[in-house]
Amino acid sequence: MTEPILPDTSALFTLIGAEPGADIVPACIAQAITGGVQLHGSFVSLTEVEYITMQEEGPIIARQRMADLNALPIRWHHSDPELCSGAAKLKAAHRLSFADAFIAATALRFDALLIHKDPEFQSLPPALKQQMLPPK
Repeated sequence: MTEPILPDTSALFTLIGAEPGADIVPACIAQAITGGVQLHGSFVSLTEVEYITMQEEGPIIARQRMADLNALPIRWHHSDPELCSGAAKLKAAHRLSFADAFIAATALRFDALLIHKDPEFQSLPPALKQQMLPPK
């Protein structure tokens, strides 16, 4: 099995919108289905996908999109005191959003490769393994 992978919100939208780099996320999902890789996800990404989809496409599509995401072989992780502390430490030390602090803390917790399009992550320490997807 290869290293765990955590797609952030931008990677999920890359998949949803068939943007450049969209082939990478389905390949990870295919590997997870066969047991070749473990996929992790942050509750923050679920929240962001749902509210952005609601704003841009309405509640019916948002509901379906959430069902689709929850059907993927992604292990979704929710907040707990240790994760909050990890996110707080990252947020205090680096210029990144509150949401990205939780996503990075989740990736660090599971020593997962973070797949994303967000330049904010680039300033984080090398302990956070990253793969940046091509821009939109």
